[in-house]
Amino acid sequence: MPKVAHIIRRRHARKQRKQTRRRRTRSWLLFVLGAPALIALLPLAAALGLAIWLYAQAASALPDIGSLAAPDPERNPTRFFDRSGETVIYTVQDPLEYSLDERQQVSLADLPEFVGALTLVAENGSQPIRAEAEPAQSLLQVWRYMLGLSLHREAGILATLAQNVFLPGASASGLHESLLELALTAEAKRRFTAPELLELHLNTNYYGNEAFGIEAASRVYLGKSATALDLAEAALLAAIPPAPRPNPIDDERGARQRGADLLLEALNLAVIDQAAYDDAAKAIASLSIAKSERRPGMAPEFNFYARRQAQSILDELGYDGTRLLARAGLRIQTTLDLDLYAQSECLARAHIAQLTVESNVEASAQQAAPGGDCRAARELLPVAPVASAPDQIAAVILDAQNGAILSLSGPVQEATRQPAVTLQPLVYVEGFLRRLATPASMVYDIPQIYPGQADGLIYTPANPDGRFHGPLNLRDAMAAGLLPPAVQVANRRGMTPVIRSAHRLGFNSLDENRVSLEILERGGAVSVLDTAYAYSVFAAMGRMRGLPTEPLKPGFRGHDPLAILSIADADGAPLWRFAGSPDGADAGRYEAPVLEPSLAYMVNDVLADAAARQRILGQADAALDSAHSAAVVDGMSADRRDSWTVGYTPRIVVAVHAARADGDALALEGGERAGSAPVWRALMNYLIARDDLPELYWQKPADVEEFLVCDISGQLPPAADHCPTRREIVPAGTALRRDTAWQTVEINSLTGQLATLSTPDSQRRSATYFTPPADIIDWWIGDGRPLPPSAYGVEAPAAAQPIVQLTQPSDFAYVGGQVPVAGRVSAAGAQSYALEYGPGVKPSSWLEIVRESLPSSPADLEAVWHASELRGVYTLKLSALMGDGRTVSDTRQITLDNSPPTVELRLSEGGHAIRYPAQRVVSLLADASDNLAVTRVEFYQDEELLGVDREWPYGFEYELDGVGDLNFAAKAFDQVGNSADSVLRVTVAAG
Repeated sequence: MPKVAHIIRRRHARKQRKQTRRRRTRSWLLFVLGAPALIALLPLAAALGLAIWLYAQAASALPDIGSLAAPDPERNPTRFFDRSGETVIYTVQDPLEYSLDERQQVSLADLPEFVGALTLVAENGSQPIRAEAEPAQSLLQVWRYMLGLSLHREAGILATLAQNVFLPGASASGLHESLLELALTAEAKRRFTAPELLELHLNTNYYGNEAFGIEAASRVYLGKSATALDLAEAALLAAIPPAPRPNPIDDERGARQRGADLLLEALNLAVIDQAAYDDAAKAIASLSIAKSERRPGMAPEFNFYARRQAQSILDELGYDGTRLLARAGLRIQTTLDLDLYAQSECLARAHIAQLTVESNVEASAQQAAPGGDCRAARELLPVAPVASAPDQIAAVILDAQNGAILSLSGPVQEATRQPAVTLQPLVYVEGFLRRLATPASMVYDIPQIYPGQADGLIYTPANPDGRFHGPLNLRDAMAAGLLPPAVQVANRRGMTPVIRSAHRLGFNSLDENRVSLEILERGGAVSVLDTAYAYSVFAAMGRMRGLPTEPLKPGFRGHDPLAILSIADADGAPLWRFAGSPDGADAGRYEAPVLEPSLAYMVNDVLADAAARQRILGQADAALDSAHSAAVVDGMSADRRDSWTVGYTPRIVVAVHAARADGDALALEGGERAGSAPVWRALMNYLIARDDLPELYWQKPADVEEFLVCDISGQLPPAADHCPTRREIVPAGTALRRDTAWQTVEINSLTGQLATLSTPDSQRRSATYFTPPADIIDWWIGDGRPLPPSAYGVEAPAAAQPIVQLTQPSDFAYVGGQVPVAGRVSAAGAQSYALEYGPGVKPSSWLEIVRESLPSSPADLEAVWHASELRGVYTLKLSALMGDGRTVSDTRQITLDNSPPTVELRLSEGGHAIRYPAQRVVSLLADASDNLAVTRVEFYQDEELLGVDREWPYGFEYELDGVGDLNFAAKAFDQVGNSADSVLRVTVAAG
């Protein structure tokens, strides 16, 4: 029998074996079950480790907050050079002009509390900056980045800091920008407090005009330290960063309005109280802006334009153009021809001196450039001084072969100039395009009536000299810049398609919804630069050349004039270079077809026709006579405030505008071309001579044909001697008809009547007459133009001098009430005379005014026509009964207007009350109309004449200086002098 100890040992051994088997079983189960889980968790762990590593790598690029806002010790100013690359014309520098050790950051504690509060309202949706550690959220964001999923991006001030402060210094890490942005933003929220981030933002934010940081902005725009800002000033500055372009220097009115809007938003969010708002809202309208110190000393108009274009180029390349220009020490070569700019400036001064004081050209040139370097002034033509001379001359010179700006002088970018005559070629382009007209077409230069800008008004275009030339070829009318024919062509389809064509050519500021036919002589607003650029399309045979740009709106131009040739970094490495020359690798980007070459060629050929211009104007025009054949448009607006000369060759475009800074009309007694034309001619001739440019002319496209056509009618002559002829161009395929307007008849040279079979050959002669269309026959006869005789016989020939002549009123005059009438019977033997009138152009009956015998003749006659009850078109006739029984008469077509206009004076915003100083100007509008036409509206305040407006809509802006009741009146006049009044009482209250 086993011993007890042995039994116990065996039992213990069995128990151990069982435990061992269970442990082995559990181990195998753990291995079998855990291995797959471990295999699955290892990538996740690796991914988590990678996310942590990536975050740490990106976050390590974030320096301490002090160095983030510190000035860059390596920073150099960006320099703009002229086209030679040798002369610095503009330097972009820190506006604070501090040395690095003097320049300190502005502490948030030193700034007024409302500076930060308004900044949060303007840029952070009025929410505080959220600065707190969010490790789980940050790792999740990195994880989403690794998986290529969309990321949550910060908005407001944190987003601005990420883009403008955190990322630029971390880009050298080589990590992707999205990863850097999310990691740096998260790390900044973890490391820094909300006040620290707000302070960093205020010291690094961009406020326009090279002003980085609130201190720079305050000094640039207000001339003071940011620590001394009041609430109105803080609002003005805080409103800038979301859109820096409308800042107090570049858009003062817009900047003040944005500051006022920010104050109102702060009031609504209870950031400021009502009392603070009221005080600041009043103060913001009168803040003094420090502007003068920011203009470049040389070529300011060009440099402002070039800087904007350089920024756009850099932005398109993916850089932050604003900061790169301000901080990267770039070297930028521009298109500016420094000599042309200097000559344009001194030439303008010399011409103004001629018109202002008694001096010759040499003396004027010496006055303009005391050093005697105004060489272009030698090309000036002498002109006599005038009472109201232009004191503001703007000139643009473009290279038509690439759209480059060679020179800008004077206020060339302000879209405040009435286009007037510069729109006429666009009218004819539309006519050519729609096959409504060709250069051979017959147009009418006669008085014609069209609908006015407002219901009930009429528009009768007239030439500046008051003369009408009758029917003529379109070439002559267009070359001479005659207004009535241009209006006639424009009226066929209205001005809307013309303005759309203007948009394609580059007139960005014209509003197609607010134009009428009258814009061809008054109204509208364009810049001199846009005008020159539009004409460069004609010079380039329909192609727009320059820098590609995003159109302002669909249908607007897709290029801008070129101002930049190259951009290099501080080390000289090229960042961008213009490749628009014909052999450039990317030349196609820099030009685009805008017009068919045939359309451009026809415009160029007509505008370059000096002989056609001379035929109409009667003499050679020395002011438009350049060294090379050039296409030229020249003229003035109807109110004589804008004098234009735009001329071009296939190589260059020169546009000159002359005006007065006070907006008064120009008084150019020596001729209208004493304004802008002499400067245009001098610049064109100087450039041609300086560069020894060869004369070029546009090559005629294959789809333009040339024909022999009859003068005036523009139709094909049936026979060689049928009519006076000229050679004329028309679009290929134009169906020209045979002429029927010209007639050749046999005349009895003794009687002046048609020859008969019995008329001797010695008395026969051939005479050719133009017979006008029926719709202008009355004007033709009234103008005394010849018609072929319609009678046969032996009547005595007509006297060389008119026997009977009405001398007053003039033909087509507007009269009313008691009308003075004067005339003359010049032949001896007249027995009596009669003065009569009848309704319409061809009266069927006549009413007598006076009939008396003539005791002696010749005799001068006077009478008064009591016509106060009559209205409309009438014909006035003076007839004399001669001793041989003949009756000789003369007629005048006049318009009787005895109906006064109507007028209602009101505020532009409605009502009868305004608040001062929130509103500092009373905008008066006079709704005036007449059965024929309103000529002017006079505005009065307590019977004192404030001003006169001659253009619809009729208005006047009266500047307020306090509160109280004001009495205004408007008086409207028609062409006869009939008038009507309207009064308005306006209450000006404080608020």
